[in-house]
Amino acid sequence: MSIYPCLSQAELPVLGDPSRQDVTPSQEYQLGKNYYQTLKSSHLLLEDLMVNEYIQSLGQKLVSNSEQPNLQATFFIVNSSTINAFALPGAFIGVNSGLLLAAKNERELAGVLAHEISHVTQRHIARSMSDSSSSSATMFAALLAALLVGSQSPDAAAAIFYGGTAAAMQSQINFTRHNEYEADRIGVSVLRKANINPVGMADFFETLLSKAETDNALSQIEFLRTHPLSSTRVAEARHRLKPGNQKLRNDSLDFQLSRIRILVQSTQNKPVLLQRLQQDDNKPENLPSLYGQSLLLLDAEKTTEAIKILHSLIQKQQHPWFKLALARAYRLNKQYIKSNNILESLSSLYPNYLPVTLAYAESLNRQKKYSKAIQLLKRQIQNRADASAYKKLAQTYYANGQIASALEATSYQYEIDGYITYAAQQIENALKQSGLKASTRQRLESRKDYLTALFQKHNN
Repeated sequence: MSIYPCLSQAELPVLGDPSRQDVTPSQEYQLGKNYYQTLKSSHLLLEDLMVNEYIQSLGQKLVSNSEQPNLQATFFIVNSSTINAFALPGAFIGVNSGLLLAAKNERELAGVLAHEISHVTQRHIARSMSDSSSSSATMFAALLAALLVGSQSPDAAAAIFYGGTAAAMQSQINFTRHNEYEADRIGVSVLRKANINPVGMADFFETLLSKAETDNALSQIEFLRTHPLSSTRVAEARHRLKPGNQKLRNDSLDFQLSRIRILVQSTQNKPVLLQRLQQDDNKPENLPSLYGQSLLLLDAEKTTEAIKILHSLIQKQQHPWFKLALARAYRLNKQYIKSNNILESLSSLYPNYLPVTLAYAESLNRQKKYSKAIQLLKRQIQNRADASAYKKLAQTYYANGQIASALEATSYQYEIDGYITYAAQQIENALKQSGLKASTRQRLESRKDYLTALFQKHNN
């Protein structure tokens, strides 16, 4: 059963009057947000907090160096082995996990993201929606179909989504030569300003062309269906490069660690993968390989071996993901004090890093230190309102017997996820709790009015 409530009929995307030709930024955002929420509720998205934080961070770095540096973009990863990336209305930009595995380095991934960001900043999607109202209905039908099959087969659901959504929307923007070349040209500029080597864009396009020709693997390279490539286009992308580009950044440890996390999660034969990674031990660049080994060993409950590897990693590189894995290993090994000490130290070093905050809050909850966990989570939320932080806050309030506060926190979680009706229901339930202070009741009533107005606004 989904942990997210299904969208009620009143909260489904409003496709609008087919006779209307203009799509406002507000309408565009709401439509994209509804599509994103449907993808999320159908379990199509990768639920890896650290990898999601990485893709959002990289995406925002590129956006800040685009023509719209203040653009509020949402980046997410679709849990599908096919190779693709796409932009939804309203700056919701998705990347398949298969694309991250296919990319050799961060510059290649960044090249794809910069291309999609450029489609957004040039409003190619909005123009296509204005030009063809029928595409919205096609996209929505595809999303509903994906919702029905998503829990059984993420790849099948993703295929339906791309077959409908991407075919309807991307076929309009990407099969337009001018728009596609414009996204390439502007994307290269974005990469250069972000201090990332733009050769990654041409490298990745060339790799996909070569792979499709040699492996006859077009069915796995959905990117080529929605982003038609040619040797001429690749050559033009290379022509835009400058000699100084080689001094720009090519890769990052965060990318390689994200890639290995996806590989560990997606592989079906973990013992074979472990053997393969162990063969990389003698290579100087084996940090991602060792990290992958530690994750596989933890999954196999071989905590002592994992702890040994993680200690060696931390001696080489003080990366927070290594320390988070070590804290997890100590917890699984029932060495709770050592685990908590690592998380407490990480929380001081990275006070607003969501993966650290949630792990430390969970550790505090296990120790029944609820007040400290609540304070920690509130600090995180003040920095950035996130649904997962509100969810953990609600769990903490509930464990501490603060039911009204737990319901209020859950209402914020649902609001962020886009479920306004369910958010309002949580406030209704909170108001029914006995012993509420007058100030608390007033705050809850005010929030109830806000959510009612928000629901009416979205459905007018």
